[in-house]
Amino acid sequence: MVFNDNRSNRLFTMDVTEAVAATDTQRALVNKVVAAAARATGNRLDNLILNAHGTPGSFQIGTGLNINTMAPWADVKNKVFKIWFRGCLVARIAGAHTARHGDGAALRAYGVNSGNGHAFISAFARLTGCYVVAPTEMQSAARQRSSYPRGQLDSYEGLLLSYDPQGNISWQHRYPSLYGHDTTARTARVPNRE
Repeated sequence: MVFNDNRSNRLFTMDVTEAVAATDTQRALVNKVVAAAARATGNRLDNLILNAHGTPGSFQIGTGLNINTMAPWADVKNKVFKIWFRGCLVARIAGAHTARHGDGAALRAYGVNSGNGHAFISAFARLTGCYVVAPTEMQSAARQRSSYPRGQLDSYEGLLLSYDPQGNISWQHRYPSLYGHDTTARTARVPNRE
């Protein structure tokens, strides 16, 4: 199953594909997940993709998903195996200590100066009882396609973290990434050498 937020410039397709409006509440999204799981083999979805824009500790899906709005997602426990966040920065810890990282200038240009994505995603994994996969860096959508074949995601960029259902990082991998974003053209110019 995939939720594509209408504000995202990418479109993913799964067996169940849902468009999400800015007015869709987290409760409405969870109700759709629970209904889809009830129709799935074994009453559980293997994968749920959340496709939207992100910032450290926050995800712009529907009315917004963060540590303060995630309570309805407890109802997906035992109904989803793995949740994939497909958007920028959601697992990032942003602050003075990360300002000099490769994409720090881009984060400052976008006004992203703080946020604890690790705490958010860890708590979300514990709440849902799911494995959760989330990126820590900007995802260069400007160089990606706008839509993908059914069941396929584009590649992640930068440090990708996978959290287990107890909220611990169980796997991580650093993929090639870009930084030096031109905030006007929204393009990346310089390969990240972190």
